[in-house]
Amino acid sequence: MRRQFIVPADSCARSAAEARRTVLRDLHDGVGPSLAAVALGLRSARQLLTSDPAGAARLLAALEDEMHSAIDDIRALVARENPASVTKLGLVGAVEEFVAALRSRLHVAIDVVVLGEIPPLPDAVSVAAYQIIREALTNVVTHADARTCQVRLWFDAELHAEVVDDGVGAAEVSTGVGLASMRQRASELGGNCRVEPRHGGGTRLTAALPLP
Repeated sequence: MRRQFIVPADSCARSAAEARRTVLRDLHDGVGPSLAAVALGLRSARQLLTSDPAGAARLLAALEDEMHSAIDDIRALVARENPASVTKLGLVGAVEEFVAALRSRLHVAIDVVVLGEIPPLPDAVSVAAYQIIREALTNVVTHADARTCQVRLWFDAELHAEVVDDGVGAAEVSTGVGLASMRQRASELGGNCRVEPRHGGGTRLTAALPLP
């Protein structure tokens, strides 16, 4: 006699709702910052058209590459894979690539500092750290009115990420969707993520992500 297993309707509804939340979060944290960076680049290219046409052309070519990368990220999201840049470059390389794209079109000095050696990381940890850092940097360039920003990465039994800026403070992002998403990503790995004002001005985001 064949056994039949019936899944309660409310359980199916909860699973579907969770799947939708995951997709929306990944779109917000993954594709959102990429498209925001492209939009900033298009603004800079428009400003360069009359004063430096050759520079505008180079920037537009770079933006075309970034759009292709964003399309790859969408495809990876559909396939539930890792962001293309993390798969290709690793965590540090992917962060440096994103920072280089921002640095080329903004008046914000952004540095990436790796303290010590970071061991090979599980995909889940690399992706969570990358998405948290990208969302933090997007907040810096769109809300903070900062002049300088530094991304720090180090490892001591767990992965630590820190994004520090000298902008107007954390009030703009303290209750936003982005911060909630960053906290959720860290929490899912048993870690934590918090944003706090810096003494003397600016904002510090810190995330600690343990390895399985």
